[in-house]
Amino acid sequence: MFTVTGASGHLGRLVIQHLLQRVPASAVLALTRHPERLADLAAIGVTVRHADFADPASLPAAFAGATRMLIVSTNSPMSDAHDSHRVAIEAAAAVGVAHIAYTSAQGADPAATSGLARDHGLTEAALAASDIPWTALRNSFYAEGLAQIVARSCADGTLLFPEGDAKTYWVTREDCARVAAAVLAGTTDPSGPVDVTGPEGLSFGGVAERLAALSGRAVPVRHVSAEEYIAHLAAIGMPGPVATAVGGLTAVSPAPPSARRPIRSNGSPADRRPRSMRPCAPSPDERSTQEAALFCPAMPSGWRHGSRRNAGSVTTIGPIAT
Repeated sequence: MFTVTGASGHLGRLVIQHLLQRVPASAVLALTRHPERLADLAAIGVTVRHADFADPASLPAAFAGATRMLIVSTNSPMSDAHDSHRVAIEAAAAVGVAHIAYTSAQGADPAATSGLARDHGLTEAALAASDIPWTALRNSFYAEGLAQIVARSCADGTLLFPEGDAKTYWVTREDCARVAAAVLAGTTDPSGPVDVTGPEGLSFGGVAERLAALSGRAVPVRHVSAEEYIAHLAAIGMPGPVATAVGGLTAVSPAPPSARRPIRSNGSPADRRPRSMRPCAPSPDERSTQEAALFCPAMPSGWRHGSRRNAGSVTTIGPIAT
């Protein structure tokens, strides 16, 4: 069965929606800590089971029958997520899963100082050390979160942005879900780490320029050090690890994501580089709609927090049907 963990989350649900366009509902297994939230999927024939990585004893029965699996990374920045992921990988191996896809992140490195990058790096190392073919989908930062970052960067009518001009290749959550569904279904079957990126790299300075162009008025910007920016985000309530990750965006190499390296089973960088899932650019109308939704603080409330439908920038590796 085609199996998705974290199936009641934002990304997990989107993956299943796209997966159901490729395989019958009876072939899909949705795993979650909250099965009651997936009653709608159960009603159309998807198998829904309780699974909790924090309870390893629950996993053999939950994983029974799984053949290809997407492990959606746990989203708590305050815990050692790699331990939970390792438990899931071991349980998947025990029931004979043939392929594991994992939602990783760009910059994954077991030696990283950032907790998030380290967790993803250690998980990739655990996958590489297993006997299971695997794909690490190194998703770039979600574009839906950019509007929230802009909103939280405002102070007294001025945008506070960290110094630096490194670019981030923002990608929509739905695009990531489409890629994950294609890999899970076996439509495309890359091995090892693969970057999942958006169509355009933007620095914080580029974001400010785009915002000014879309709003038709000047946007005051004050550049501060990364340390000051992180302190500002933490002061308004952003969890420390998340604030550090956002504030560190300008420290990321401005080279395209494909220039980064994967992880060998021993945790060291491998010689081959991760491939990038190349974007198909949307039409100008779609692009302007998408950019307005991402960068304009006055965007319609129904488009906030990733609730909108993707307007374009379908990220693919080869031809992935939508």
